[in-house]
Amino acid sequence: MIASIQGELIARDENSAVVDVGGVGFLLLMPTGALAGLGAIGSLVQVPTLLQVRADSLTLYGFGSVAERQLFEQLTSVSGVGAKYALAILSAYAPSELTAIIAGGDSARLTQVSGIGKKTAQRIILELKGVITDEFGSKDGPVTNGVYVEAMAALEAMGFSATEAKNALAAAGGDPEDTGAAVRAALRYLG
Repeated sequence: MIASIQGELIARDENSAVVDVGGVGFLLLMPTGALAGLGAIGSLVQVPTLLQVRADSLTLYGFGSVAERQLFEQLTSVSGVGAKYALAILSAYAPSELTAIIAGGDSARLTQVSGIGKKTAQRIILELKGVITDEFGSKDGPVTNGVYVEAMAALEAMGFSATEAKNALAAAGGDPEDTGAAVRAALRYLG
């Protein structure tokens, strides 16, 4: 997985950005809020990314934060919600607003996103309500939210699935003060 890229922002439109990394321009499909936060053309940017590999294409998605990338992954894990709809949802709602909508079970607000019907909105809430909270932490997780997000990203970068990482962090217990401690505890659990 390409976890992030850093380079010069050379182009941007309403759905994507191009980041030059060592002479190679990477096209990133991104939510509108993340695009707005990139800065001016010519500036140096670092963007959390997710590479989606399909039989007929390689697509690189960019996000405003690691937490937003995790929301994208959680949305696309729901049956009937592909990358296109996940980007539309993340473009319509800020990550904190989206997690509040899901936690509150407000399917009517999700149906306001083009392409998301009542059944899909209900499925998103049903499958994700117990998984995410308003601050991107685990529902009953033992670690603080900022540490949790960073530890999840580190474990996923090591090749563990989001479910394995979440379960390991929850089972590790305690309340570590830094990401390194949370990752070490989770790795001991995964042993």
